[in-house]
Amino acid sequence: METLELIKQADEYTISFEDFACLSEEGGLIDLVNLFSLNIAKLYMKSEIEFELADGAMNYIFGFMTDDIFMNFSGNFIPSPAIDIYDAFDAGEYQHSGDSDGTCPIEKYTKPHLIKLLETYGS
Repeated sequence: METLELIKQADEYTISFEDFACLSEEGGLIDLVNLFSLNIAKLYMKSEIEFELADGAMNYIFGFMTDDIFMNFSGNFIPSPAIDIYDAFDAGEYQHSGDSDGTCPIEKYTKPHLIKLLETYGS
């Protein structure tokens, strides 16, 4: 399945967690969520997908990582960089305490965090 199509299905929750888990290969579910999350971050930072689509797909990934399917596989471990990418998009969803009304949380929190993550985990 093409990455963009899978991102759309994740954003719309039209792929079940069971079907998503079946996409994992030899590396297992941890590699699946990390690689998928990195792809989302890269596409967003290259302006190939909008914030809302990337954020929605990462919300799906967070739900998947906290579901029994993943937790039983991982031993209740949520891996990086997937959780860090989720946190970066989550931080862009709302105005933070102490920020002025004109502050864009995506510009202030999401993008700088993603830049650091992609530098660390490969861009």
